[in-house]
Amino acid sequence: MKNIYFVQVGFEFDGSVYLPCAAGALIAYAKQFAEINENYTFPAIIYQREKLQTALDKIKDPFMVAFSCAVWNMEYNKALAKLVKAKYPHCHIHFGGHSVSEEGELLENEPYIDSLMFGEGEQPFAAMLRALPGDLSGVKNIAYRGADGETVQTPREYYDDISGYPSPYLSGIFDSILAENPGTSFLSVLETNRGCPYSCAYCDWCAGKKMRFFPMERVKADIDWLAEHKIEYCFCADSNFGMFTRDVEIARYLIESKKKRGYPQVFRPCYEKNSAERVFQICAALNSVQMDKGATLAYQTLSAEALKNIGRQNLTMEHFASLMQMYNGAGIPTYSELILGLPGETKESFCRGLCKLLESGQHNSVSVYYCEMLPNSELATKKNIEKFGIEVMKVPFNHIHSAIKKEEEVQEYSYLVRSTATMSREDWVYSNLFSVCLQCFHSLGILRYFAIYLNKEKQVSYFDFYESLLHFILNGSGKIHALFEVFRRKYENSFAGDWNYHNEAFGNITWFFEEGLFLEIVTDLEGAYAQLLPFLEQFEIEKALFAQLLCFQKAMLRKPDEAARDMPFDYDFYSFFTTCIQMNAGSLHRENTLLRITPAQAYGSIATFAKEVVWFGRRRGMTVYQDAEIECRK
Repeated sequence: MKNIYFVQVGFEFDGSVYLPCAAGALIAYAKQFAEINENYTFPAIIYQREKLQTALDKIKDPFMVAFSCAVWNMEYNKALAKLVKAKYPHCHIHFGGHSVSEEGELLENEPYIDSLMFGEGEQPFAAMLRALPGDLSGVKNIAYRGADGETVQTPREYYDDISGYPSPYLSGIFDSILAENPGTSFLSVLETNRGCPYSCAYCDWCAGKKMRFFPMERVKADIDWLAEHKIEYCFCADSNFGMFTRDVEIARYLIESKKKRGYPQVFRPCYEKNSAERVFQICAALNSVQMDKGATLAYQTLSAEALKNIGRQNLTMEHFASLMQMYNGAGIPTYSELILGLPGETKESFCRGLCKLLESGQHNSVSVYYCEMLPNSELATKKNIEKFGIEVMKVPFNHIHSAIKKEEEVQEYSYLVRSTATMSREDWVYSNLFSVCLQCFHSLGILRYFAIYLNKEKQVSYFDFYESLLHFILNGSGKIHALFEVFRRKYENSFAGDWNYHNEAFGNITWFFEEGLFLEIVTDLEGAYAQLLPFLEQFEIEKALFAQLLCFQKAMLRKPDEAARDMPFDYDFYSFFTTCIQMNAGSLHRENTLLRITPAQAYGSIATFAKEVVWFGRRRGMTVYQDAEIECRK
C-alpha cells in the first residue's frame, strides 16, 4: 500500500483550529473507488502549524505528500516539502489550492515540487492517483515535470455536477482527529454550493462561475454531524449565502439545531448583496438566536472609476440607505467593508466613501481591508499590474487576532497593493490613518454621538468632522497623538508589514490599530476625553448641552467592569440618537429623562473585555451599550 499524506495547516485562534476540510474533501472523494483503496492508504492529515521537524516525523514512508496552499501556509508548505524531498527523494510532492498560480511557475522555481493542481481537486486528484506512477498527461487541471524536465500543463476542465461528492464529515475522515484531540476546540467549514456569478477582479474565490449545489440532505446531515460533535463555530464557504430560496431552509435548520442540541453556536456566512429581502429574513432569524455577528452590506469601494476597473457593481446609495433603515429599525446589526488600494481609487474618494457609509446610516461597524494580489485573480495579472500602475509589496503575513509568537520558524507573506496610478504611497498612508480614525472614533463609538449630533443639528459633514479630528490628532500631543505616530511610522515602513497592535494587558493576541486604540482609550477614559476636549470645543456647542452630551457619550461606551446606574439628563438624547440611527427625521429637544443602563454582564479584566467585546462583538456593535440594556424614562 502506498501512503498518501495531506498537509493543510492553519493558525490557531485563541486555542481553536479549523478542521482540514479541503484535504478531507479530496480524501473522501478518492476513497469511493475500489482501485484507489486497493493501492493507497491515507495515514494522517497534518493540520496544525507545528515545528517542521515534528511534522516531518509524522510522515512515514510516503508515496505522496499533498499540500493544500493558501496565503497563510504557503511558505510553511514549501519548507516542509523540501524536508520531505530530502528525506524521501522518491516521494511525489504535490501542491494545490488557492495560492497555486495557474501560470505554473512553482515548478520552475521550486525543484522539489513534482506536480500542481488548479481549481477544485476532487476529480483530478482521484484521476492522478489512478495514473501514478505512470503517465499523467490524461489528468485534467494539473501541471507536472515532463521526461526532459520541462513543465507540462494539461487542459483545464470545469465540473458542472458536484452532487455526488461525498462529505468529509460524514465519510469519517475527521473522526480520528477528534478522538485523538479531546481538549482541542475545532472550527468547521460548511459548503452548500460552489461557484459565483460575479467577476470581481480582486477575487479568486471560485473555479468557474456556474453555481452548483450539494444535495439538501447532505447539507443537513453535515449540520447534524457538527451538532453531534459539538462544533461551536461554523464558517459558510458559499460565496453568496442568501442568493437562493433554499438558503432560508438551511438557515432554519441551523437554528433548530442550535435550539435542540446547542450546536453549532455560531454560523458565519458571506451574504449575497442583491437579495435584500431574503438576506434580511435570514439575518433576522439567525440574529434571534445569536448565531451570526450581523449582516454584511459590503461595498469594497464607492469610487465609480474603481468599480469599473474591478468589474463590480454596487447597490445604489439610496438602496443601501433603505436597507440600513430596515436593519437598524429591526435592531439587527450590520457591518460594511471597504478595500483600500483598488485601482482607480484616490485618497479623496476613499475617505469620502467611508463617510458616505455613515451618511447612509452605517454607524454600527465599518471594516477596511488591504487590497491583496491573489495569485489567480484577474487583478494580479501582469497586464493589469502594468495597466493600473500597481506597486506590489511583499510583506510578512499579518494574521490578526492570533497569538504572539516570539519565534516564527517560517514566515508567511502577503502581496499587497502599496500604490497605484491614482493613489501615491503618501496617500495610501493617509488613507490608512483616516480609516483608523473613523473606525475607532465612530464605528467603535468613542465620538460617535458627537459626530451624529453635529451632522444632524449643525450640518457638519462626517468627512469634515473626521478630517479635522485626524488633523487635530496628528498635530497635537498626548497619548492619542503618540499612538497615531506609531501607526504612521508603521504604515510608512510598510514593507515590514507590522500593522497590528499588541499590549500584553489586552491578551496574548494582536489587534487592528483601531481596536488597540479603542482599548487604550477605554482604560483611561477621562484622560482620553481631556485630550479630545479642545477639538470638541471648537464646534461651539452651547455650554450646558455640551456638558450633558459629553456625559451621554461617555455613558454609552461599554466598559470592562461597570454596574447598573441611573443618569438624569435635561435632553432626550436617547430618543434623538435612536431616531437618527434609524434614519428617521427628528431633532434634539429639552426634556427631562432618566437613562438607566444595566450592562448584560461585567467582564472584570480588560483582557476578557477585549476578547468578548472588541474581538467577538465588534461587528455586532458591542462596544456601545445595546437597546436591551437601556431604559429611558421621561
